[in-house]
Amino acid sequence: MNKFSKKFLMTIAIISAVILAATAFSTLSAGRAGVASNVANIISQPFRSLFSAVYSKTTDVIDSFVNASRYAEENEMLRATLAQMENEKSDIEAYKAENERLLALLDMQAESSELNLQGARVIGRESDNWYNTISIDKGSASGVQVNDVVLSAQGLVGTVSEVGLTWAKVREITDVESSIGAVCARTGDRGVLEGDYELALEGRCRLNYVSKDANIVVGDRIETSGSGSIYPKGVYVGYVVEISDDDNGLTLSAIIESEVEFNALSEVLVGR
Repeated sequence: MNKFSKKFLMTIAIISAVILAATAFSTLSAGRAGVASNVANIISQPFRSLFSAVYSKTTDVIDSFVNASRYAEENEMLRATLAQMENEKSDIEAYKAENERLLALLDMQAESSELNLQGARVIGRESDNWYNTISIDKGSASGVQVNDVVLSAQGLVGTVSEVGLTWAKVREITDVESSIGAVCARTGDRGVLEGDYELALEGRCRLNYVSKDANIVVGDRIETSGSGSIYPKGVYVGYVVEISDDDNGLTLSAIIESEVEFNALSEVLVGR
């Protein structure tokens, strides 16, 4: 037995002896004047309180030791239940976000009634300073063809550049090989929307060859012009964030901000 245990037991023994002596004295003095009884109670009261506190604390320690395994098991069960509830909450939030994205795509499909669109999931991404492409889970078996238009709820994503049986690659509008006829929805001023490797990481592209006399301003909405056979007219591309004179002094160029979150795409619409 260690020194602490011996000291603890000795303290308990002394306190118990004092309480017993005080109690005996109080009993023998029962027929005497009330002063002796009061004195005995006053002397013994602190020791009785201390003994009660020590006993209560000792009982709690013993209970914790005896039931430690059960408490640990209950704690582990509570942790598991809490983790399950947090996972279920995350799943609900994910389902809600996916539902909102799909509803937005349905709205986009309704607005683009002239296009024959179908939904597809993004299954891969290839990106560097020059080329920005994504892969989708629909291919020739689903009727997807090269040059099909790809949209998200936020606007134009790009066009199909390669097709497999059950997959396809999509060249984004920020890709340096992308070139799209575009128009300012407010003024009708036209230009060519091209990918720019310095702007691609910011989700931006450049509207080039805009007439020097154009009336476009920052904030103007830019849409596809419909010129050529790939892109239909009126598909939202983005908005003007900056305008500058070209070096030749004859034309303007504008930086266009797309609202598509290219790095977070999970569902798109593809068709023609």
